[in-house]
Amino acid sequence: MRAEAGRIVLLAGLWLILCFPMQSAADLSPGEVIDRTNWQKIEGLVPDPLLNWVKQGDSIKIGEINYDPGEFQPPACLETMKTNVGRYDVGEDDLPVDTKTGKLPEFINGLPFPEIDDTDPKAGTKIMYNKNYYTYGVGNLYVPFKGKWVGRNTGVEREIVMDYWVYPMDGYRAAKEESNPEKLEIHSLIRALEPYDIKGTNILLWRYRDKKQDSTFAFVPAIRRVRRMSPANRSDAFLGSDFCVDDAWGYGGKVNAFEWKVLRKEDQLVPFYPPDPIRLVLNDAGEWVTVNPGTHDVFYGFDDEGHQGAPWFPTNIVFLMRPTYVLEAKAKDKYYNYGTQYLWVDAEFYQPTYKVIHDRSGNYWKTEWQSQVGFESGDKKIRWIGLANMMAFDDRADHAGIIVLVNPTHVARYFAEMDRNDFSLGGFQKLCK
Repeated sequence: MRAEAGRIVLLAGLWLILCFPMQSAADLSPGEVIDRTNWQKIEGLVPDPLLNWVKQGDSIKIGEINYDPGEFQPPACLETMKTNVGRYDVGEDDLPVDTKTGKLPEFINGLPFPEIDDTDPKAGTKIMYNKNYYTYGVGNLYVPFKGKWVGRNTGVEREIVMDYWVYPMDGYRAAKEESNPEKLEIHSLIRALEPYDIKGTNILLWRYRDKKQDSTFAFVPAIRRVRRMSPANRSDAFLGSDFCVDDAWGYGGKVNAFEWKVLRKEDQLVPFYPPDPIRLVLNDAGEWVTVNPGTHDVFYGFDDEGHQGAPWFPTNIVFLMRPTYVLEAKAKDKYYNYGTQYLWVDAEFYQPTYKVIHDRSGNYWKTEWQSQVGFESGDKKIRWIGLANMMAFDDRADHAGIIVLVNPTHVARYFAEMDRNDFSLGGFQKLCK
């Protein structure tokens, strides 16, 4: 009898654990503020560094947004949601291959892997290719941004003004018409505009579709020369900040430069701002441009004299539950500055939200994370997810870098009219001068 009673109690206990877990998303309510008094509510729903920041005095707000991010897909991605299923795979050198020929495709339109099998050993690599091709789906891109370097005790130390140009050679139909004898995947430019001491510092990237490593060039105003960068330089600090070049957009490097592994898929709390999509308007040049009514701007601790947490912590973004892949990333280059990294990637629009970074000895170093935002045309036919801001927190130095993207003064252009010659070496040198 006692044994039977014990089994009944054990079964009842298991039932209670399964049906009424100690922590769950159901325990969270829109508008609820999570701080050091109730941090247990988000344990397991955010990366450990973010949880530790909340324990130490920062706070996050649980919220809602007025759209479904999973429905926000660039036109090319929508076109190929069904036609690309099973069309591509990952082959040798972790490059995409056509399943019929086993060779590198001449061109990929839309998401190469619309369906992900979590048990596939190459699932992590496929997710990261989806991440890149999702962004290529918005065509040529021009994005202005501001950077701020912030210390806990020093506040805002430095501000810079920059812009980012992207010229994809893959991912959307118009790119297929481009001549591409070099077999490039994208060109990109990062340009420093202010202040005077860094003005003219520019970085040019050519990314190849095959296994060839990126060609990266930097113009340094102090010596008025263009120098070629090693691929390992992409993990160096960018302009003295807490970011490296490869931190852009969660991960801005070549996919096959890393080994990617899916650790799990689960619902996680991720940041968004603002609650409504930012409007896209078609201009006379046929570009989709952003319209910020002047009310959308991310605020930080340093904007509020009474803020009790870290000066770099954003104060008006909201966190909501999203289906998320957690990936492990290990660089194949033994000289890469980062050790193992962990990325939290949305399972529907494939953009990273968090990246937890370890050093080469395996110790935790810093965290990079970014708030997502929707962009949408007035008729709701054109829409996608982009970034409101990016942040890199070096917990050892108690220091952070912030990239401000959504701002009333910033006008981003998608499917932008650009001169491809600006991305040639000669055009780059001319642009720098």
